[in-house]
Amino acid sequence: MPKLNYAIPFLCVLLLFSCSKDKEFGEVNTENTDYIYGKGVFIVNEGNYTNGNGSVSFYNFYTHKIYNGIFETVNKRPLGDVPVSMEIINGLIYITVNNSAKLEVVSPDDFKSVKTITGMTSPRFILHISNKKAYISDLRSNYISVLNLETNTISKKIWCGKSTDRMLKYNNRVFVCNWSEYYIQAPNNTIQVIDCDNDILIDSVKVGKEPNSMVIDNQNHLWVLSSGGYNNEEIPELNCINVNTLQIEKKILFASKYLSPSSLSINQNRDSLWYINTHIYAMSILDNQLPALPLIIKKTRNFYSMDVNPQQKELIISDAIDYNQNGYVYRFSMNGNVIDSLRAGIIPGYFCFTK
Repeated sequence: MPKLNYAIPFLCVLLLFSCSKDKEFGEVNTENTDYIYGKGVFIVNEGNYTNGNGSVSFYNFYTHKIYNGIFETVNKRPLGDVPVSMEIINGLIYITVNNSAKLEVVSPDDFKSVKTITGMTSPRFILHISNKKAYISDLRSNYISVLNLETNTISKKIWCGKSTDRMLKYNNRVFVCNWSEYYIQAPNNTIQVIDCDNDILIDSVKVGKEPNSMVIDNQNHLWVLSSGGYNNEEIPELNCINVNTLQIEKKILFASKYLSPSSLSINQNRDSLWYINTHIYAMSILDNQLPALPLIIKKTRNFYSMDVNPQQKELIISDAIDYNQNGYVYRFSMNGNVIDSLRAGIIPGYFCFTK
């Protein structure tokens, strides 16, 4: 992603105080607040399904301020129904809006809409493949869409035969989570492998039911976290896969099928893993069993998503609260101490870091 450090005039943005959660939060509606697009993180707030109240927030690492409702403020219209993810590619910002079946493309200079891309059924995640193309996974389609980045149009489709979700690129391969079986009646217990030079499905690996997140460690192993299914059908599991042979080298089972682990993350050295399982847990890639004790106790929080801040060596974790009111985003040190908490939008989910 290109480095963009601009100070941009931004009108009528809701600014929320940065403070600890046990303090009273108040909203300050400033008339001439500067939205700073520089070192920071975008937060994609999903909103409530069919309510069309999803949004984007931006937290600035320098000012320690969070700016909410960026898209709506600038473009004078809602972002759409259930924004899921965001990526910065070739100097533009791409936001997948799942239930609205579109990608919103905006300029980082002022967050104004550049283009609305359609032609997908239910887009989930976008993955930068090259300067010329990106992949878009789809919840309700058998295909992954290939986005031509020169024209910002869908140029082709890759047959997968399954619903597709999270994606990860390694060399000329793309690993794809087959997370859902709700709309596409096909087993949701595989990681599919795509040759991204030729845009063709070439292989798959059977893992646990409902794989929801994956990372690659510094030994070139693919780690896949599976929840066991929406209705707790199976025991959740963590798989360590050799990316060259596609053989599973470790299969670590959780204690009960009534657990639902998610948000597998990895640190900058790619030698330690973190995940959410009600609480926050940490482990080494050399471990052969799950940690017995959590790193961070949830207390009254409802941990929803997590990622590692690559710039400041800290954890960014969201709290969805009751899934109806505006949630919180927490900053934790890597050893589990809380640094700050910020009020974002409804159901803060995906994190997109600037460089």
